[in-house]
Amino acid sequence: MTARENLTTALGGGIPGHTPLSVLDWFFADPRYDFDEWRPLFDQGLGLVVQCQTVRLVEHGVEATGEHKVEGEWRYTIRRKKTPMGAIQSVTVNSIRPPRRMEWPCEHWVKRPEDYKVLKWIVENTQVLPHYGEFASAEERAGDQGVVVVLGGRSPAMTIQIDYAGGERFALDVARGVDELFELYEAEKKLFLEVNRAIAAGPGAFVTWCEQLTIDMLGPRRYAELLMPVYEKAVPLHERAGKRVLVQYDGRLKAIADQVARAPFHVVEMLAEPPEGDMALDECRAAWPDKVLWANVNVGLYGLPPAELRQAIIAMRQRAGKKALAFAIAEDIPGNWRESIPVILQTLQEVG
Repeated sequence: MTARENLTTALGGGIPGHTPLSVLDWFFADPRYDFDEWRPLFDQGLGLVVQCQTVRLVEHGVEATGEHKVEGEWRYTIRRKKTPMGAIQSVTVNSIRPPRRMEWPCEHWVKRPEDYKVLKWIVENTQVLPHYGEFASAEERAGDQGVVVVLGGRSPAMTIQIDYAGGERFALDVARGVDELFELYEAEKKLFLEVNRAIAAGPGAFVTWCEQLTIDMLGPRRYAELLMPVYEKAVPLHERAGKRVLVQYDGRLKAIADQVARAPFHVVEMLAEPPEGDMALDECRAAWPDKVLWANVNVGLYGLPPAELRQAIIAMRQRAGKKALAFAIAEDIPGNWRESIPVILQTLQEVG
């Protein structure tokens, strides 16, 4: 099997020739990682995951501006949105020195209930446009080496928590029953379903929702109230189009293991064993026998001596079984990637 066939088979719930290991394409936007330097690893069977967007969102009636400020070794990005309902602002920070990671929020869009109203107005005036041409170039990038995964956004509650309000404010406002938050949630739900209808009508076999879920930040009750009903409406849109849905759950999940089992999505992506997560792969398999497990190789394992790394990978594979299993390099690139990744690839091929 090619790397593409192995990965596609595993994500489809089947039994691949051997358990695949893949890396996210977006890592190669980092100047530290030259794609050509990785070619020997791809030749050894490493898979490539190319993410793309097949819809475009246009915010009408919004005056969006931005600026950058540098203070010491930190670069701040200030973004503002002005609407007839009022104005909001966010600030993110990043290092000016490599390695530069994603921007981290230091001021969220939502600071008071009125800000939810501004965001609701923006959402209600957002147009969803097909952008299917992006898929062809992503497919060319993946080639026989990997798969294309279409980005489907986040579900409404996770959008509000991660992108707008931040975990603390979201939790407090949900607990207080802030009306403006729940009105924004309803608007976001309508937009999310519209986006996913458009994605379902377009190309691609796999759609991922970037939930970045760890249940500590939400709780089982709110998962049942705010996430599960959306999943139950949105997953069938893709199933009717022959697509499979992935959810990025990269944190602790044991408290909702029973709900995840009942949820209609197909793949739990970015799954992490302890210490990052709180479920081992054998626990996940027992709890979710019908789900595909696309698991991270814990970052701490890469630093082990080769013989110990090999045994750790064998143990992970044994805990999960061969069917419906794939491994990923998704959280970070280890500093010793030239030495450690070949050990993992060889081990997986030998284990089969």
